[in-house]
Amino acid sequence: MAPRDAAIAAIEAAAHEVAASLGLEIVELAFHSRGKHSLLRVDIDRAGPQGVGLQDCEALSRALDARLEGIEFFDAPYELQVSSPGLDRPIRTEDDVRRNQGRLVRVEFRDPSERTREVEGTLLPLGQDGSVRIDASGSVLEIPRDRISLLRQSLTPKGRKLPDR
Repeated sequence: MAPRDAAIAAIEAAAHEVAASLGLEIVELAFHSRGKHSLLRVDIDRAGPQGVGLQDCEALSRALDARLEGIEFFDAPYELQVSSPGLDRPIRTEDDVRRNQGRLVRVEFRDPSERTREVEGTLLPLGQDGSVRIDASGSVLEIPRDRISLLRQSLTPKGRKLPDR
């Protein structure tokens, strides 16, 4: 393994370990080097409706920064950015679905008649066949994943209805 790859693997391992100790998960970790300045970006989340807040980002940033001091990789100044994946980040993978269970989501999909529909509701665990399950006002919809064009946390204020499409 090349020295750079080994260092990045050590950084990832440290990030996952620190996140787990704080009850958090790493959603994405990216390292970008631009000349004399490098950026280490870490997106974190917590499974369930609570998600993460600014305090979680700060706690991970402090703890991870201390761990990174011991990894000989950064020979120039670098910036560590820790943030949540954001409300507008699409929910794509099974891990994304697991982390977002219990949260209010919006899904755009094609119904059996090929009409595009939008539904807002609480994200439930995946169905046995891998379908996405949404509790929309007490009615559970099961939507095959290949019919979904967009699934993400809802940006609609509670109580406001989506327009019928």
